[in-house]
Amino acid sequence: MFKFKDQTDLIEALATQAWVVIPEFLKAEQVLQLRTQALSQYAAGRFKPAAVGQGSRQAVHADIRRDAVLWLEDHETGVASEFLNWLADLRLALNQALFLGLVETELHFAVYPSGGFYRKHIDNFRGSSARLITVILYLNQAWQPQEGGELRLYLDDRTLDIAPEPGKLVLFLSERFEHEVLPTQQERLSLTGWLRRRS
Repeated sequence: MFKFKDQTDLIEALATQAWVVIPEFLKAEQVLQLRTQALSQYAAGRFKPAAVGQGSRQAVHADIRRDAVLWLEDHETGVASEFLNWLADLRLALNQALFLGLVETELHFAVYPSGGFYRKHIDNFRGSSARLITVILYLNQAWQPQEGGELRLYLDDRTLDIAPEPGKLVLFLSERFEHEVLPTQQERLSLTGWLRRRS
């Protein structure tokens, strides 16, 4: 299914350093399938401008983030379904190894147009700690350093910039690290989501 199959090292990395980066988690043909699925929906106008906040406070703020999203459904097929199933298996393995109480996955496609960004933030709504592990899977065709769009993680003693290279998988503890998407000079595409516990 995927080039990376053994979850043991991944779980150990999350337990010890709270983040992990797996280059080429997807094969090129799998990236292309997901990319084609996302861009066809994007062209059809099914993506919505991404908002910040929740409930009555939810609003689009282009000065904070500039991307569009489309949430995945439970009845996905193809590589999207395989990835959701892999995340479900990972969630169970994490619960068994680390007793995290993870109960569900939420996942969406995210498209950043040229000039898009997302300012420094934490991946939980105010007063909530339901999102426990952030998951990002990059679906770009190729990526060059001058195109920007890196994920910047604010670690305890330094920053880590992660290029959005095709097929790369990133996971980190959602509340542990502030992070941002640096301005991109090229359309930037990913699957982004969270392994969640009950609110």
